Amino acid sequence: MNQIESCLSTDSSGTGVRVLARGLTILHAFEPDNAWRSNAELSALTNVPKPTVSRITATLTDAGYLIYSPEKAQYKLGPAVLALGYLAASICELTMQARPLMQELADEQNGSIVLASLDGLSMVCQEVCHGRGMLFALRVHPGSRLSLSRSALGRALIGAMAEQERSKLLAAIAQAHPEHWQTLEPEIQASVRQMQMHNYCIASGTLETGTNGIAVVIDTPEQPHAYALGFAVPANQVTGEYLASTVAPRLLEIKRRLEHDLARRST
Repeated sequence: MNQIESCLSTDSSGTGVRVLARGLTILHAFEPDNAWRSNAELSALTNVPKPTVSRITATLTDAGYLIYSPEKAQYKLGPAVLALGYLAASICELTMQARPLMQELADEQNGSIVLASLDGLSMVCQEVCHGRGMLFALRVHPGSRLSLSRSALGRALIGAMAEQERSKLLAAIAQAHPEHWQTLEPEIQASVRQMQMHNYCIASGTLETGTNGIAVVIDTPEQPHAYALGFAVPANQVTGEYLASTVAPRLLEIKRRLEHDLARRST
């Protein structure tokens, strides 16, 4: 945990949130050219008092968000910020590529399809498409958080991980949900085996009662299992067998097309 996370996790008065807001304002002041800037310049640009700027820039430097030059006594954006910017750009590019393919499948199968990524013990929806003929759409939208341990999206991602990474994550889930772990563990392990055999996993009624879901994992050139792509539909509409025989091949084809396009664009 870096100093920023430590400040926010231990703060209950709202001070940490104000510090975070000021820190983001300071980072924004380096636009558009990421020029070297002193604390005095940053204070003038942001209207944040110089002593406060000095404390925040020191913390941001320790966390890798700024680089400090002793010779210049100035700062510029560091690799952590650049990585965030690259991630944001890659997410935007992927969602633009995925959206028409997702909408086509959602309309074809009269269900909901979600592109999501891991954040802590949740899957955060990056893009959501609902079939235009659906009478009752799932209550998810971009930005929604779904359970890592119960959703097909999360279980697919867990199943795609290497053993060491997966064991660490399962330990965190067990610690967070001790009262449910006895039931969750065999279900997740079954999903892992299904992913290893078929490159998809099916979750029936584990996220929402009466909902069946199926998911695959999207690898990017920079990161394996960076995203999960899942389809969900009311259980009275389709069976798990139908998802495996009909929807799985379509999801795997979308996965192949997206990964091919991402690899081509990265060269």
